[in-house]
Amino acid sequence: MVQIPAHRRVLVVGAHPETQIMLRDVLSAPAVGDMSVGNSLNGKNLATSGIQPFLTQTQFALVSVEMGLHVLSKFAEAQVTGNPFVLVLIDGRSEDWEVVRDLVESLWEYDQTLRCIFCLPPDRASWPHRLVVSRPEQWAVLRSPFLEEEVFQLASCLSLPYPVSGETVLNGATYSGENGCHSKSPSDLHVHNGEAATGALESARGELAASRYYVDNILRSMADSLLVINADMTIGAVNPSLLNLLGYQEDELIGESPGLIFGEEFSQGAIIENLLLQGSVSGVESSFLTHEGQKITISVSGSMMQDLQGQFQGLVCVAQDITERKRMEEEKLQLNERLMETSRQLGMAEVATGVLHNVGNVLNSINVSIGVITDLLKNSMVEDVGRISQLLDKHHEDLGTYLSQNPKGKQVPGYLEKLSGQLKEEKRVALLELDRLREYAGHAQQCVATQQDLAKPSGMTEPVCVAEVVAEALAVNQEMLEETKITVIQEFQEVPQLIVDKHQLLQILVDVIRNACQAMESVARRDLVVRVKLVIGPPDSICLEVQDTGSGIPPDDLTKVFGQGYSTKYGGRGLSLHHGALMAKNMCGALRAHSEGLGQGATFFLDLPGNFHFPDL
Repeated sequence: MVQIPAHRRVLVVGAHPETQIMLRDVLSAPAVGDMSVGNSLNGKNLATSGIQPFLTQTQFALVSVEMGLHVLSKFAEAQVTGNPFVLVLIDGRSEDWEVVRDLVESLWEYDQTLRCIFCLPPDRASWPHRLVVSRPEQWAVLRSPFLEEEVFQLASCLSLPYPVSGETVLNGATYSGENGCHSKSPSDLHVHNGEAATGALESARGELAASRYYVDNILRSMADSLLVINADMTIGAVNPSLLNLLGYQEDELIGESPGLIFGEEFSQGAIIENLLLQGSVSGVESSFLTHEGQKITISVSGSMMQDLQGQFQGLVCVAQDITERKRMEEEKLQLNERLMETSRQLGMAEVATGVLHNVGNVLNSINVSIGVITDLLKNSMVEDVGRISQLLDKHHEDLGTYLSQNPKGKQVPGYLEKLSGQLKEEKRVALLELDRLREYAGHAQQCVATQQDLAKPSGMTEPVCVAEVVAEALAVNQEMLEETKITVIQEFQEVPQLIVDKHQLLQILVDVIRNACQAMESVARRDLVVRVKLVIGPPDSICLEVQDTGSGIPPDDLTKVFGQGYSTKYGGRGLSLHHGALMAKNMCGALRAHSEGLGQGATFFLDLPGNFHFPDL
């Protein structure tokens, strides 16, 4: 049988002063036998209010307490002293429903039979969705303002203890269902409550011990080193990982200064200052000193501890040994340096290969000019001057008669005039080829300087006539154009002089025209169209186009053709277009290709920014 207490203690949590006054007025019912107000409650008739007569004998003792952790201590104290609370009233004015929920669940851990009432304020339109608690049969909701009869009836019903099966519960006694009535004295009730409180306290102690063991097990199992620093800046706690790392015993560290195991960063106060200012730090590189004085590089993360009043309690630091990581980072740095050196050497080799390729193209042009001069000298009529000199010397005694009357002598003046014209032409051609040789030699020198300076944004620039540079590039490839019988079509728009690196521009055009000629070696129709166009901006720019009717380029290879080593020719090294694209980029331009596919020819575009030169301005 369960005894119904005559005086029921109610814990009122966080109630507004007005709410507290109303609850005390409502729940302060008259004692048994007080017939002056026997059937009234604050001037109201109990019979008409619906409250049962036996409930008017109930006396409630209200204890008010503010919301917070001290609610649990107050509740536990009542359990130990044998005066437990049978009902908890929580004012719902607080918006932190998660705190309310956690508080109720904690109270139920102390007393599983406890009932609760949540008082919701009138300004709350809907149920707080965050207030989701267990034990639906042990709590109710009361909305303010409320009727006094409602509060009294609800408090009286919810404060009744759970009846045992077969028992009928009434105020002050428990009936077993027989004719007899059984009751317990207040002393028996006190003993019963004391035993229950003692059992609850022992259960709480067991749960606390289990929780402590659980936390200690977590700390012992941590792979990282844990260090707790007290408010007086002494070591308060360490875990086995830190002890194993540093080679200390626990009693050698507890109570000592953290400077014993920290390096210079800690002694200088940087970590402590950041923790106090920011509240936490993460991934700060520092060092530990082992028991033997060895320095270990660590990464420290920590946070500041505070009590319920916000007072500083200490620091919690977690450290990771990053010695191996630092070693790997150093090896990675050294590896990167070696890779950079290897890359630099490969770059030098690429530059050297580019120089050889471009100089080789220039040497081909030089050989062409040398061949022209050689053929000119072999077929020269300069030797006829000697033969005529011998003929005139032979007839020096009758030279006048010979030149005027001899049939052969009469031909000498005319022949000398023809010879003079031929020798002048040979001289002109020879001088022209010598000028080209001088230009080719200068271009070869410039190729070397340009290739060595490819990484720079620009080389030596000068105002140039774009049409003249295109004509010069065609002249360099003249022999191939003639051998392949290619028809050259020039479509030049009138454009201003362009400030550009002439030698880089010439090298790109020479290589693109040469590749176009090679692409048309296996086709019947061989037309080469070279265009110079002004592209109106902003910004204005120049576009040089070289269009051929050659073998074409597959769509997937339109970007690959500019890669180093890519070539469709047998034995080709794939350097000219690659270096052309690099030089175009150095001139803040771009070299691109377009083709409709195999057998459809190809067009290469050289786009250059319109950095024009106007000499008249």
